[in-house]
Amino acid sequence: MPNPDLASQFTVNPAALDGCGQSAQHIAQQVPGETAKIVGPSDQASAALKGWLTAGALHDCSANWKTLLDKLSGEMAGCGTRLVQTAAGYRQGEQSVYAHLQGGSPTVGTGAQAAAVPDPWGTVLAGEATPTAAERKAR
Repeated sequence: MPNPDLASQFTVNPAALDGCGQSAQHIAQQVPGETAKIVGPSDQASAALKGWLTAGALHDCSANWKTLLDKLSGEMAGCGTRLVQTAAGYRQGEQSVYAHLQGGSPTVGTGAQAAAVPDPWGTVLAGEATPTAAERKAR
């Protein structure tokens, strides 16, 4: 029977996540300025159609289109932010594991909010002296 853990190999590229997130945020910032340009020409066209039922429909269609595009840009900005945060989380996890394997204390959080996480298993890395009972208890 094949090992199910081998079939579900999963890789993450934090740089790619970060780049995609920043691109999404950048594009999202540009959308509202561009959608504002839709309303003016549409209103000019609908003004030229006075008396026609299509005048109001053209205005409403353009206004609704702008609203939906602006909403989409907000969602895109939120997704971009979450991608950037996810990339940072993966990087922090990698750094924490690396620090732990090097004999340092793993940390949770970033910057000034980082706090050492105690090792509940009393792990001893190869080459380290076995801790005494008092040292294990202090951990």
